[in-house]
Amino acid sequence: MWEAERESAHAGRRGPGATEERSARARAPDGPPVALDFIRRNRVFLTSALCLLLAAGLAVRTGRQRTRADRLGRFFLEVMAPLQRSTAAVDLAVVSAWRRAVDLVRARNENVTLRARVQQLEEAGDRQSELEIENTRLRGLLDFRRTLQGDILTARVVGRDATGLARTLVIDRGEEDGVVKGAAAVAPEGIVGQIFLASRHAARILLVSDHNSGVDALVQRTRARGIVQGTIDSGCGLKYVKRTEDVQVGDTIVTSGLDGIFPKGLPIGRVVTVDKRGQGLFQSAEVAPRVDFDRLEEVLVARGSFTLIEEAPAPPEE
Repeated sequence: MWEAERESAHAGRRGPGATEERSARARAPDGPPVALDFIRRNRVFLTSALCLLLAAGLAVRTGRQRTRADRLGRFFLEVMAPLQRSTAAVDLAVVSAWRRAVDLVRARNENVTLRARVQQLEEAGDRQSELEIENTRLRGLLDFRRTLQGDILTARVVGRDATGLARTLVIDRGEEDGVVKGAAAVAPEGIVGQIFLASRHAARILLVSDHNSGVDALVQRTRARGIVQGTIDSGCGLKYVKRTEDVQVGDTIVTSGLDGIFPKGLPIGRVVTVDKRGQGLFQSAEVAPRVDFDRLEEVLVARGSFTLIEEAPAPPEE
């Protein structure tokens, strides 16, 4: 009895709120059920397992009922076929793009290789052509050398006058090779000029087309005599030919051998114009040199006097 009264008094002191809290606590569950909590935590695994079971069941069912109409199988087939087609199309596109990329890279590499090979062949062809041209030129020089009797030296042209004030060439032979001032320089086409300056390893040739040069000459056809001198415009002129002499356009002019420099009969050039104006004793003519000095690459230089074994033939008529 005393205990019941104490309990009632104690409950009265805590108030009605405490009683309601205890009632709510008694009614509240301890937590979600264990099964639902397991499913929620393992839903990915369970979903995968379910899909595998369905696939296995379909496989077994398909194996057992091949002749029966399978609605579920047809449904899955209908759903999966477009996806498989799309996947196959994507795979094919990727494979095709990859193959095209590989082919493009291969073709580009082959193109680079072929271009390099073509360039090598072109360079080899150019070198071969240059060797053939040089061989032909040197063969002609050697053949011409056989028509000369004397101490003759071959020299290469290594320079030209860059000022335009004089018509000269520089060769790679000098005093150590026996080249001296006043020596004659010739080419297969005709006379070139004479040495007017020599150093130990080089020499300078004054061309016959320089206005300071002069060569005793003959008209090959009529044997009329004159002097070939260079002109200001880098040509040649035949001067001091008697007015009574027969000189015509196209006549070949050769050396007379009377100047002590060049032997008789070497070609100088061809008459292009004849001038008989005036009342003087002489006529003159313009002469085009046989030698193309701008393209000359090799010359023959005489170390002392020399002669022609036979007179050089005249060039063919144009």
